Amino acid sequence: MQRDDQSSEPVRRPGAGRSGQPKAVPLARRTEVGRLSGLLASSLAAAVLTAGCQAATVHDAPAQGLHTAVQEEQPQPPLLSSRAMAQSFYETLVGELLGQAGDWQASYELLLHAAQTRRQDELFQRAIQSAFQLGDGRRALRAAESWHRTLPHSREANKAVLQVLVLLNQLPQTQWHLKQELRLSQGDEMAENLQAIALLYQRVADKRQALQVVQAALEDQLQPESPWRADALAALGRMQLQAGDVPQALQTLNQAHAVNPQASGLGFLALELAAHGEKSAQALLKDYASQDAASTPFLLAYARLLVAQQENTQALQVLERLLAKQPQMPEAWIAKAALQAAQGEFAAAEQSLVVFVKTLDAVPRPALRQRGLDEAQILRAHMADLQGRHEQAQRALEKVGNPQTLLRAQLQRAQILAEEGQFDLARQVVRAIAAPDEKTQQLKARVEVQLLRDSGQYQQAYALLQSMLRQQPDDDELLYEYALMAERLGRVQEMEKRLRSLLARTPEHAHALNALGYSYADRGVRFAEARRLITKALELEPGSPYITDSLGWLEYRQGNLAQALDLLQKAFATEADAEIAAHLGEVLWQLGRQGEANAVWERGLQSNARNEVLRKTIGRLAGASSPLLQAHPAQARQKARPSLLELVLGHEAPSPAEPAEPAPGPQEPAVAP
Repeated sequence: MQRDDQSSEPVRRPGAGRSGQPKAVPLARRTEVGRLSGLLASSLAAAVLTAGCQAATVHDAPAQGLHTAVQEEQPQPPLLSSRAMAQSFYETLVGELLGQAGDWQASYELLLHAAQTRRQDELFQRAIQSAFQLGDGRRALRAAESWHRTLPHSREANKAVLQVLVLLNQLPQTQWHLKQELRLSQGDEMAENLQAIALLYQRVADKRQALQVVQAALEDQLQPESPWRADALAALGRMQLQAGDVPQALQTLNQAHAVNPQASGLGFLALELAAHGEKSAQALLKDYASQDAASTPFLLAYARLLVAQQENTQALQVLERLLAKQPQMPEAWIAKAALQAAQGEFAAAEQSLVVFVKTLDAVPRPALRQRGLDEAQILRAHMADLQGRHEQAQRALEKVGNPQTLLRAQLQRAQILAEEGQFDLARQVVRAIAAPDEKTQQLKARVEVQLLRDSGQYQQAYALLQSMLRQQPDDDELLYEYALMAERLGRVQEMEKRLRSLLARTPEHAHALNALGYSYADRGVRFAEARRLITKALELEPGSPYITDSLGWLEYRQGNLAQALDLLQKAFATEADAEIAAHLGEVLWQLGRQGEANAVWERGLQSNARNEVLRKTIGRLAGASSPLLQAHPAQARQKARPSLLELVLGHEAPSPAEPAEPAPGPQEPAVAP
């Protein structure tokens, strides 16, 4: 028997001689509300592995993607003696009980032995579940490979090996299994599987190696005569984008469009390129979005991109079109309500919420129905706060049933109050939150720091961070925030010391690299080191608008206005942040394009009228009496973000230990720009 502390033996490839085409579950198809399946399951499973596979998070992870499928002439399992069958049933029962008791190691061994004895897909799935509960990738791979050896014709076994190999970053070994799955895919299943590839590999460490593996696996689909060439090109383009090769991804997009402008994968590649600020992808994106072929997940993702670009009117139009196709889609209704609320259309938003609640009757899982009802109350509280009805907002929140959802809603409410400039009330809301454990206490403290920072109370924020850092000296993010706050107070040497200390222990902390490099660039010192730091940060987080902004600002400080303009325009197209607006506007101003500069600054002020960098930039260049500054006073409420859009149009990043549940409704895989 293979030792658990050793790597599993290479996967034995099944021989030739298969007959017939199986009908199997696609890698990316969802079969019930909120259920992850196929290749997509691996993204959640990765979060589970990273977090040590806490028991509360794994049941809906990788094993959900390992559905039973109709297999190719699957050999019948050998008949067992009554004694052997009884022993196997006993092992299965004890394995399940041990798992329920938290002894996942013993559960794993018993379930795997039972699976090998009875040669059943379901038992192998349960063994893999136990391995994920342990956070043990080697055991998961051992079970998956045993499944594949025992049932070599099982597509579900093949997919299980593929998923676990990806999770373990054993990328070269995934090529054969991916190619095998694609070889057996047909029709809509092929389209979904090609679309799922980028999501499968999105968490791997070596994106360039993943690109090479996928390109080799797609060899057949990329052939000129293949009916799937356009979709395969789109899948390849998304892998190129993940690897940071934006120009090549753009070229691949154009190739795919020339082959088939209605290919389902084309829209997602155009969407991701547009999210990276590639203006040349916008025309293809709009063209695809206008077609009847545009799918539900694409339209949801497109609506989210429009929201990120502050194109709320267009986003509403996309949602209206989506609801015309699927009028019983809960997440589209609540997204519409959130957008209407953001635009001040509170009566219309309430009507959309009423319809949303009615659509929840069709959601089969009680937990998801309750979550939907909670989200409706949170949005009602949001709308009440936006109208200054704070007591009504509190009453709405009191109807939220789930404690974790309530915590998020209270923090969200504090954010909204802060956006209105009511920082003292926001701090009262945060301090009133029940904190039964240390994790919640730390979260409350971090939110209070953010509120102090946003209200300009830097010294108080600095003191609170200092106190928190004494209690948690090894917390990288606390140290990072502390360094930035020191810089806000003019303590540049302290900032540099703290960031260097952070990079000494975490050399690939992209935000610290970026912050230190930007500080050098902004002060006009050590340009060479600034470039090295920012470039390294961008390699770690390719396409980041904030790091791209830093690189653009460095080019500007070195007098390279053309390069600066190109970089800052890309950053601003991706994220219309107030500070990016300040930098882009200044470059435009120096180029004599004052009208364009004012337009950019106005968008930045609409996003955050209190941003100091933006206001100082406008005052320095256009004068303190600039009409822009008068039209957007620093006390003005920031343009509120719709409270639920991140949830219904694509989740915010969950904490590693607590993957977010899917929003209520039959979500399909969507790309989050």
